[in-house]
Amino acid sequence: MSIERNEPIHFHEKGTLEAVTRWIATHHDGIAEWLKNVRRQYQVDRANVAENHRVAALLLQDARDGKPARIGVLDMGGATLEDVSAWSTWQDTAASHRGSGLQEEETQGNGGKAYMYRLFSGPARILGIRDRHRNCKGFDGEVGTVERGTPGWMPNLAAGRDVEISSFEAELRHALEPFGLSIVNLPKPLRAAIAGRKSFTLVEGELPSGLYKGQIDADEFIGKVVRHEQSTLCLEQVDVYAIHNGRVLNEGKKLELPLIMPYPGIDSPVVHEIPEQLELDNGREVSTTEGGTKPKGRLVLHTSFENMPNAYRNLRPR
Repeated sequence: MSIERNEPIHFHEKGTLEAVTRWIATHHDGIAEWLKNVRRQYQVDRANVAENHRVAALLLQDARDGKPARIGVLDMGGATLEDVSAWSTWQDTAASHRGSGLQEEETQGNGGKAYMYRLFSGPARILGIRDRHRNCKGFDGEVGTVERGTPGWMPNLAAGRDVEISSFEAELRHALEPFGLSIVNLPKPLRAAIAGRKSFTLVEGELPSGLYKGQIDADEFIGKVVRHEQSTLCLEQVDVYAIHNGRVLNEGKKLELPLIMPYPGIDSPVVHEIPEQLELDNGREVSTTEGGTKPKGRLVLHTSFENMPNAYRNLRPR
């Protein structure tokens, strides 16, 4: 048999958008995807954010005074031109890992975009400030249309693509204003990270769907986000704060995963100190403390009352 191809492969634009976004059904699904992206952005082969700067904030704002409700996530990564350009491609198998080779990062880069496309009726965008440059791309247009699903520079090419900025603080103040926030209102760890990095990324959307009169039930939102399997690694590795209508929630503390109840009778962790020397398969010994220059390690074993692999969504991701 033989074949002659004289046209590239074709996909129906509207049908393809529906196929790759329909799985996003709730706001906690979408926010969890945003948080997963934060964790990825902080890793060493991307923004390489220092451990003490690995913080972020979930921003929730009700509709009030004629202004629409909005949802956003603020992080310290600082999306670059390369980042927002890569973000623009739907169904890109290399979108997240971009050469990292990490198995866990083999995604199509659709989650955060799908959320912005499907569950907001107003503009939704990713804004990155880093190295005194601004990059901003996003979606706008009627819900469910190809027009809305086609990313564009915001507010336009001249003001959104690799624009040199005069004041980092002014950019941050302007980004926080619609959430009723000023820089001094942010939790102290966020302020310290901002001061240290002079960069940030804000993903946000206006007019989130499904809200009654534009009011956000923050407790319900946060509870579902914390228990979402896609949030697990981020909440373990990034200090995430929640802010609703300008007020820091959870008594000003970071969000934490629910406690895992221990197995009855083994309520405390079992701790084993790792020996100074360990024997290899070939009979040689290796120092676990680099010759006493580093402290001894510990192996800490915890138990769970529930069967973790079978506790889908709550415990299996942990």
